Amino acid sequence: MRYRVSFLAFASALAACSTPDVTPVVTPDGGSPASDSGPPASCADALPPLKLTQVATSFTAPVLVTNAGDSRLFVVEQGGTIRVVKGGVVAPAPFLDVSSVIVSGGERGLLGLAFHPSYAQNGRFFVHYSGAPDGHTVIAEYKRSAASEDLAEGAIVKEVFTVAQPFANHNGGQIAFGPDGYLYIGLGDGGSANDPNGNGQSLATKLGKILRIDVDTYPTPPSGNMTGDGVDPSIWDYGIRNPWRFSFDRANGDLYIGDVGQNTWEEIDYEPKGAGNRNYGWSITEGLVCRPPATSCAMTGITPPVAVHPRTEAQSITGGYVYRGAALPCLAGRYVYADYVEGRIFSFVIKEHAATANAELTAMLNPGSALKLAISSFGEDSAGELYMLNYAAGTLYRIDAQ
Repeated sequence: MRYRVSFLAFASALAACSTPDVTPVVTPDGGSPASDSGPPASCADALPPLKLTQVATSFTAPVLVTNAGDSRLFVVEQGGTIRVVKGGVVAPAPFLDVSSVIVSGGERGLLGLAFHPSYAQNGRFFVHYSGAPDGHTVIAEYKRSAASEDLAEGAIVKEVFTVAQPFANHNGGQIAFGPDGYLYIGLGDGGSANDPNGNGQSLATKLGKILRIDVDTYPTPPSGNMTGDGVDPSIWDYGIRNPWRFSFDRANGDLYIGDVGQNTWEEIDYEPKGAGNRNYGWSITEGLVCRPPATSCAMTGITPPVAVHPRTEAQSITGGYVYRGAALPCLAGRYVYADYVEGRIFSFVIKEHAATANAELTAMLNPGSALKLAISSFGEDSAGELYMLNYAAGTLYRIDAQ
């Protein structure tokens, strides 16, 4: 069974190893439990006591942290640089600097980074940025330097494609290789408000979509993408407003999408491995409901979000990751995500394609709101340990046991 769930209440605090007492509101929506993979039975839905450990700081507007399959971390700075972190030390020279070819500011800039699945052998990686002078989205390929593993060649290998952006906001930004080896790309609806060009529901444009491409054969699409007359063959999913961070569960390949709302609801969309070609509703729906001012709408064929937050809880959702590290076994299988504006950190576990064991982690990770958190991104290291970026403070944290 797959369910819809609304986070309308949370326990005010989570004691050490406490069991969440939030009961979700659920509505069955089909599906199969085949891809569920939660914490060990011995955890009995209990959460371990957690804390944030500062790993590195002094970043400028960090928007992404990721890994290349080794012991290093890579932090993307919105202004156009990628920094290497080794053992908590930030390398003095940037791995890549594309500041001269991008437009940065607001929601524009260097927004995404993905290393090829065979990066250790071929040195290929891809970036998502707002290109100068017009701010249009560019997906480009670069390559590791032959001289140093901590440096990239400055020259672009190729521009995979460019997408015209009618407005300056809703650029999406996430790119990631899926378990099938293809590159997935998140693009917002083109910006402004109310999706004025109808991009979310139009299959003729890349805007408002999760795209899926073969980086070796583009524009020839991989099998399984959406097809039909006038359909852009890069489309995997549609009906997306502004996907600010999506991720794949490294244990089973399930896809989680954080989609930023407009005036009423923030949402998390969930997709079992390989179950693409879905319509997530924008701009017919926002969250679980018809988008105002409509009081009724045709929801046939729309996949509702698995979790929603009203604006009293969250105002700009930041999608996260399912924890699959070894250090925190009772966090295993728990999807951890946050809100950029409120600084709150949320989580749930998927069981039978439903969000269950809902718990807010803010009280543990930021007790007494000691930190002003502007959480721009989560990320994993190569071992599956979970990290978090504070955009305002320029700080990288790891989630650890207390």
